[in-house]
Amino acid sequence: MPLSSRDIEDIGCGPFKEPWFTKCFGGMLRLLLKIPPFKRYLLETAGGLSGSIFRCWKQKEFQEATEIAIHALQKFRNKKSKILPMMDHHHWWSFMKLGVDSANNIENEELEEKLITLATTGIEPIEGYNVAYSFLEFSRWKYRAEKYEEAVKYAKVASQADGTWTEPDFLLGWYGLLLGTGNAVEHLSRAIEKDHRVLFRVVNNDVCKQYPHIVNKLKEKYLVLERS
Repeated sequence: MPLSSRDIEDIGCGPFKEPWFTKCFGGMLRLLLKIPPFKRYLLETAGGLSGSIFRCWKQKEFQEATEIAIHALQKFRNKKSKILPMMDHHHWWSFMKLGVDSANNIENEELEEKLITLATTGIEPIEGYNVAYSFLEFSRWKYRAEKYEEAVKYAKVASQADGTWTEPDFLLGWYGLLLGTGNAVEHLSRAIEKDHRVLFRVVNNDVCKQYPHIVNKLKEKYLVLERS
């Protein structure tokens, strides 16, 4: 059975572990990097650029990692694979997620805007976990910048991009309560229906607690369903 977005999210909460294939690639890369022509070529491949980002993460050079991810996104935006063209979408949005994760460790609005611009004109279809993850982080960036309309807009893109993931719907419900935008109950209900554990989160969330009539309505509906 393939991993759901919830499974991926749970895995993502653990400590970062470099994938085994990057270690294998790294060993081979170190040998070939001693040859200048190979060095120039390999460092510009998808594997080489990914390896450079992971190296920056280990050294806590997050701005450089973000810049490498942006370079990769620009490089591969219109480049089609002759061998595995069906993987172009996955690879490109994987670099987007790497860039977003890198940018989350620094405060650089210019780099954030570059990532957002690239994503909004990114490789279609605008769907999948990496797409949803990236747009949800854009939403959080805009919320912190007090650009609430854009925050809600990007959260909606995230919700539409991955129908199995609860986080975008929870955040849209949270925005609905805090900002008075949209149907908060509808979004929170959708999140709970995807994963009933979200109800516990709603009940204990400080913002949600300010709306006891909504919390009680959700408890009444979904606790009954769980018992039936």
